Amino acid sequence: MKQYRLRERTHEDLLDDLLAARGVSPESREVFLNPSFERDSHDPFLLPGMSAAVERILAAQKNNEKAAVWSDYDCDGIPGGVMLTQFLRTLGLEVIHYIPHRHTEGYGLNLEGLDELKSQGISLIITVDLGTTDVEPVAHAKKLGIDIIVTDHHIVSPGHAEPLALINPKHPDSQYPFDGLCGAGVAWKLVQAVLSKNRPEGFLEGQEKWFLDLVGLATLSDMVPLRGENRMLAHFGLTVLRRGRRPGLAALLELLRIRPAGLTEDDIGFMVSPRLNAASRMDTPQLAARLLAAKEKAEAEALARELDKINNERKGLVAATVKEANKRLHASGLVESPVIVMGNPNWRPGVLGLVANKLAEAHQKPVFLWGREGGELIRGSVRSGGGVSVVELMREAGEAFEHFGGHHASGGFSLDETRVHELPARLRTAYEKISAGACAAEPVVIDRESSVAEVPHALRELKKLAPFGTGNEKPLFLFPNAAISRVRQFGKANDHLELGLEQGGASTNGIAFFSTPGSFNKKIETGARADVVGHIESDWRGQPRVRVVDIL
Repeated sequence: MKQYRLRERTHEDLLDDLLAARGVSPESREVFLNPSFERDSHDPFLLPGMSAAVERILAAQKNNEKAAVWSDYDCDGIPGGVMLTQFLRTLGLEVIHYIPHRHTEGYGLNLEGLDELKSQGISLIITVDLGTTDVEPVAHAKKLGIDIIVTDHHIVSPGHAEPLALINPKHPDSQYPFDGLCGAGVAWKLVQAVLSKNRPEGFLEGQEKWFLDLVGLATLSDMVPLRGENRMLAHFGLTVLRRGRRPGLAALLELLRIRPAGLTEDDIGFMVSPRLNAASRMDTPQLAARLLAAKEKAEAEALARELDKINNERKGLVAATVKEANKRLHASGLVESPVIVMGNPNWRPGVLGLVANKLAEAHQKPVFLWGREGGELIRGSVRSGGGVSVVELMREAGEAFEHFGGHHASGGFSLDETRVHELPARLRTAYEKISAGACAAEPVVIDRESSVAEVPHALRELKKLAPFGTGNEKPLFLFPNAAISRVRQFGKANDHLELGLEQGGASTNGIAFFSTPGSFNKKIETGARADVVGHIESDWRGQPRVRVVDIL
C-alpha cells in the first residue's frame, strides 16, 4: 500500500510554491518558465571528440564518401537516426540509415552488420544512442577500414570502446555543462557543430530548428531529466511538432484523433511513442523510421495504419506475457525474493521491458525478465521498481552477462544460455551488497492540498510549468473529503474508470485508466466521500479534469 506525505506549502501562490518545490530560485524563474534556444544551447565543442568528429564528416563530404547512421531501435534512437540521416544528406553525403533488428542482432553495433555495411562501400559510421560499450565491434570496424563516430548518452564505464570519436556528455573527460541529453540530443549537438563550421549553400540560418520535432520527440520519450537544455529541446520540439509539418506524424496523429495544435507530452508518452517502439518490439524497426521520414501523404497514412495494427498486436502479447509471468511468480514463491528473475525461451525479448515495468511497479523491486528469439543468446530487460540502479546491480553481478547497459531505472542485457541458471543467485547477492545501507522507500509526496473549485485556475498555471517528465514531474494534488457523485466504467473492455467529483458546490470529472472502483487504497462507490489524490490536466476537448492516482 502506497504511503503519502503532504509537502509543506512555502507560498500561497500555486506557481511560486511549485517552482520552489522544484528547486527553481526566484533568480532562475524566468529561465525555467521561458526557455530560450540561444541562451539554453551549450557549445557543442565542449563535448569530447566533437572536433575530431566534425573534421571527419567534412572530409567525408569533400571526398564523396558513403556513410551510415547506425541508430538504436527505440523512440530515442529512431527519431535521432532519422534526424541525423536527413541532415547529413543536406551536406551531399550518400547515407544509409541502419537499424539493427532487436531480436536477431540485439542492442548496439555487431560484427555481421558492420560486414554488411562494408560490402556496401561504407567508410564512415555515426551511431545514435549506442556504441559506448561496443569494444569488440569498434575494433572490428577499424580492421575493416571503417571509421566510427559514437554519439551516445549511456554510462561510460572503464574499458569503454575507443572509436575515432566518442561523443558522450557522461564521458569523464567531458567539459559539457549538462550530462542529461538523450541520444538524439547528443546527435543534435553534432549537427550544430557541423553547421558552425560548414553551412550548406541554401541551408538558411536557423533552418535546422525544424529538426527539433524529432529531437523533442526523443527527449520526451526517453525518460531524461526535463531541466536545462532538455527543457528547451522539449519545449521547442513540441512547438515544431504542433505545426504538423512531418506527413508521417501528421497521419499518425490524425489516426489517433489528436489535434497537432494541442499535442502534449502525455500524447507523446502514451500514444505516439508506444506505436513507434512497437515496430522494433514486434519485428520491423524500419517501419517507424519510414513513417518519420515519409514525404508523401499516401505512404504516411499506410505506415500509420500499419504501426497502429502492430501496436495492437503488441498490447495483446504484453497482456498474455504479464498473465503468464504473474502466474509463475506466485506459484514459485518468487514474489518474496528481493529481486525477481524469470525467463522463458518462448518469451519475445522485445516486449519484456513493458512486462518487467508492470511487475516492478506492482512489487516495487527489481525485475529481470529474459527470453530468446533465435540463436543461443538470451536477451532480456530489467526495471528497478524505484530502488537501486539497475546498471550498478548488473555491474555488481559481473561476468554472468555477455552485455548489459541502460540507466538507473531501466536497462537491457544478454547472456549465453549456459549461464542463465546463475542469474538469480548472482543478482540476489549483488542486490544484498548494494542495498545493505539503503534507506526504506520514501512516501510519495503530494505537492499541494487543493479544492475542486481551484482546478480550472490550477490548470492554467500548470501549463506554464509544462512539459512535464523526469526531473519536472507533474504536481500531485490532494482533494480532501470529495463527494463521489458518479462512478462509471468505460472503454472497449470496460477497463477505464470515470468519476464525478464534487466539493463545496463545484464539480469536475476524474479519470483513471486501466482501473476499477477497487483499484485504490479505498474502494469507491457513488455517494461516498473520500480523499482523492491526482494530477490536474486537460481532457481531449481542452476541459480541466483530475487524473486520479489514488483514493484514500
